[in-house]
Amino acid sequence: MPRLARPLPPRLRPLLLAILLGTLPLSACNRHPSSGQLLAAARQARQQGDQRTATIELKNLLQQNPRQASARLLLGKVYLDTGDAAAAEKELRRALQLGLTAAEVLPALGRALLLQGQYDKLLAEIALDPAQPLSAVLRGHALLAQKHPEQAAALYAQALQRQPGLPEALLGQARLALWRQDAAGALRLVEQALRHHPEHIESLRLQGDLLRDAGRLDAARHSHERILALRPRDAQAHVDIAHLQLQAGQLAAARASIAAAREVAPNSLLVLYAQALLDYRNGQQKAALERLQQILRAAPEHPPSLLLCGAVQAALGAPVQAEQHLRQFLDAAPGQPYASKLLASVLLMQDKPAAVLALLQPLQATAAPDAELLALLGEARMRLRQFSQAAEDFRQASELAPATPALHMALGISRLGSGDHARAIGELEQAAAAHLPRAGVLLVMSHLRAREFGAALAAVQALERQGANPLLHNLRGGVQVASQDLAGARRNFEQALAMDAQYQPALDNLAQLDLMEQQPQQARRRYLAALARQRGSLALQLALAQLAIRREQGSEAIDWLEQACRDHPDAPAPALLLVRLRLAGGEVAKALSLAQKLQAAQGGNADALALLAEAQNAAQQPVAALESLSQLAQLQPASATVQLQLARQHLLLRRLDAALQAAYKALHLQAQQPEALALAVALLLDKQAYAEALKLARQAQQAEPDQPLGYKLEGDILLSQQQAGPALPLYAKAYTLIPSGPLAIALHRARLAAGRRAEAAQQMQAWLRQHEGDAPTRLYYASSLMQEQDYRAAAAQLERLVSADGRNVIALNDLAWAYQQLGDARALDLAERAYRLAPTNPAVADTLGWILQQRGQTERALALLKRAVEQAPTSTDIRYHLVQSLAKAGDRAALRRHAERLLASRDFPQREQVRALLAQP
Repeated sequence: MPRLARPLPPRLRPLLLAILLGTLPLSACNRHPSSGQLLAAARQARQQGDQRTATIELKNLLQQNPRQASARLLLGKVYLDTGDAAAAEKELRRALQLGLTAAEVLPALGRALLLQGQYDKLLAEIALDPAQPLSAVLRGHALLAQKHPEQAAALYAQALQRQPGLPEALLGQARLALWRQDAAGALRLVEQALRHHPEHIESLRLQGDLLRDAGRLDAARHSHERILALRPRDAQAHVDIAHLQLQAGQLAAARASIAAAREVAPNSLLVLYAQALLDYRNGQQKAALERLQQILRAAPEHPPSLLLCGAVQAALGAPVQAEQHLRQFLDAAPGQPYASKLLASVLLMQDKPAAVLALLQPLQATAAPDAELLALLGEARMRLRQFSQAAEDFRQASELAPATPALHMALGISRLGSGDHARAIGELEQAAAAHLPRAGVLLVMSHLRAREFGAALAAVQALERQGANPLLHNLRGGVQVASQDLAGARRNFEQALAMDAQYQPALDNLAQLDLMEQQPQQARRRYLAALARQRGSLALQLALAQLAIRREQGSEAIDWLEQACRDHPDAPAPALLLVRLRLAGGEVAKALSLAQKLQAAQGGNADALALLAEAQNAAQQPVAALESLSQLAQLQPASATVQLQLARQHLLLRRLDAALQAAYKALHLQAQQPEALALAVALLLDKQAYAEALKLARQAQQAEPDQPLGYKLEGDILLSQQQAGPALPLYAKAYTLIPSGPLAIALHRARLAAGRRAEAAQQMQAWLRQHEGDAPTRLYYASSLMQEQDYRAAAAQLERLVSADGRNVIALNDLAWAYQQLGDARALDLAERAYRLAPTNPAVADTLGWILQQRGQTERALALLKRAVEQAPTSTDIRYHLVQSLAKAGDRAALRRHAERLLASRDFPQREQVRALLAQP
């Protein structure tokens, strides 16, 4: 049996306690490695590519010893490996503060600054050190990024002279070769670096990237797999392989590679980006956007994320945000083909065709022939109505990609625009034969435009062979309407609705048939029945409002729009239409209030801002309207139309220099924009800057020699200098190129100024005989006859205008004045009619007031004339009529006040008459 243990002698108990207590620190050390052991473990993990383990080891070390400089340095390098440049910079700067030398830290810090695009900071902080060849390499990288390739080349050469075969310098030269579009040369330099250093990770990485760009996906994958053989837990290598798999369409394999990278580096920006790319390819745009936003919060200038974010925003239908990200990417990589083409498509989404041309034309001059680029150029030119150039773009694109139906369709559309009907039909038939539905519809519409009803019906039948649907019944009905088969059209529209009771195009077409047959109530009942089935339908509420407008039932239209606004508070369409309707009805205060609410709710809606400016102008708030238009210009910086609106607003406020500047900006955005060009010339003439105005006119002639505008503008410049004789042949040439009412007016003015009155009258009367409905030109001619005091001839022209349009306020007002001069009793009735139509128009109030004064109705006349003067305080004619009425009324105080205002005017011709009125007792 075992021997029993004897108790320890009392004198030995303290010794045992000391021994036991002494072993505790030793045991604790065995459980918690030293700083040196943690640092060694982190280095080993990093060497294997296990950045996650390296990060854990280093954070444990720094928790024990926050001032361990070498740990800060290594942690910074680990963050660089995972792509987190901002965190890397923070740790590296701590390492410098804790006493490490610049030679130890700056190479890694330089990489961190490069990754963040902070090139100026790198050049300021990393001086050229002959003893450190890497300093030259880093500075070379920064200078190359800032587009100074020659300086970068010198620095790479200097580094290689100091240390031959330095892989970082050879990689710099490879990047320089890429800058010069020499991909083959770049690959040779990378392979040279690998011959010197076959296990250099960054060389292997760049080799893989270059091989991928060359389309050699298997060879590229081999390069990245060599990295994994050296560093099995290298997250970036897994990510790079995932990118290759995505490019090859191997989405499941890519997902597995990303999962392997995430296991190693779960918070890596590289992994986040790869997952975002996978989400994008899978159509999960919102998930992709969330990940990209995480990346850009940490690294706001990360180029791949900017590019992908642009693509994602475009896919989500957010073109303004997409444009912002893509332009930021192209600032760092100008001319990058994919980004440029993607930005072009985004600009087309925003209807900015001129900006597309400015973006893509330089790329077209340097890039290899590209069907997609040519198609985008063609689309932009088509929207600018440059149809012949668009057709040439699409022709070249279809030659590069002959099997692409969409290109044949686009070529067909452009040829339709340029009037080449026969060839357009051929292209559309080719596209439609490839089962492109939109091409088939366009083919039908093209035949309809040419009134080829049989061919249009045959094209519909060809589409019907692909399967019946409501669209085709609706299309067949449209052909039948065009060929006057209204009964057949009605049957097809009804069949479309039988297939889909909510197919609104057919419903709208049936309503149009009702209107054509003078049955507006039937159309209304049709929409109401549909609304009973689809309660709260915005489309139907808008249709009922539009129908009420056509029936001139303004109050009913407003009721429908207000209902639509209540049911759909976030929908801009009903609110926009309601504002327009209230403005048209003279309800300016209500329109302005609603426009302000709409703009506050739809801050990024360009239509809401433009309508707010219109309402502010109607409410006599031109400064506020200018502010709204300025915001609109910030929202649409590439819009020539908005700049033209700004120019007009500045002109309204008599800010002539600002108006000219805005007109010039519009011309910069869209060269030869007619209204901007005409406005710029008019403003220059106001400044008597004849040479500058002439330069613009001559540029227009050179740019578009077959267009009349440049010649007309030069004629205006000469006429403003009292040179009517030299102006006449210019106006005549413009008129010969494209005859128009405005050019007929210009010729008439020039002939009058040259003293050729009979010739001027003959030409104007000939134009009006050929163009009976040209109301603006007839109104101008009547006005010129009134200025010559030929009231009878003026009245004959004005009577024709009033007969054609009894609501033409200007014609009614001028005819009332002419009749008054002729002693015709009809003058008062016409003046009253004009005033009922436009009670706030000062010219109309002046005419009615003066006729009443002439007929002895002084009290009402004075009220009207006073209001007219308040509305047009700078009009000397209206104030003169008021002075005459005040004299008859015996109001001497008011007479003297207004008479002194008239006498103070420089160009007032009736001074003696006013003095005579003042002299009366």
